[in-house]
Amino acid sequence: MKKPNRLVTFLYGLVGMAHAYDTADEVREVIADNCFNTLAERARTHGEGADRLSDSLAFQPGLLDLHDELHDTWHYLTALKARARDLGYGTLTENLDAAADSTRDVLQAVATAAENTVPSPAIPARK
Repeated sequence: MKKPNRLVTFLYGLVGMAHAYDTADEVREVIADNCFNTLAERARTHGEGADRLSDSLAFQPGLLDLHDELHDTWHYLTALKARARDLGYGTLTENLDAAADSTRDVLQAVATAAENTVPSPAIPARK
């Protein structure tokens, strides 16, 4: 697979362009590399952060940040879906619709989790 070097990536970025791959296999390889090359580091970073949480309110800032990121992702997927539909890419439109729907479901679950960080008489802040 021919990956662009950093200089090419930088130059593309200056003119608002990005490298695109020619085959689905190349796309799958890039996705796998992006996921697995940083898996241990990401797991360690998030695990260490979660270990520092001491009460339900401590979960709240991260959940609110995550909700904001997911909300942005949902809007991005929705815009991509609309453009794919306008260009007549039926299968791509369906895939983006499914991704947007899944993101919306996660968005709602994260919102509910964030709401549940607020202590109630039945659920104290500290256990």
